[in-house]
Amino acid sequence: MLNVGDAAPPLTLPDQDGNPVALADRWQAQPTMLVFLRHFG
Repeated sequence: MLNVGDAAPPLTLPDQDGNPVALADRWQAQPTMLVFLRHFG
């Protein structure tokens, strides 16, 4: 479990087009926010 202030684990997620995006590639350039939405349907 992560606590406030912990570093995010290394992960790669698909973008809206299905292309892989590594978290580390994004936050080196600028602050990054992850948003997880729950989909009912």
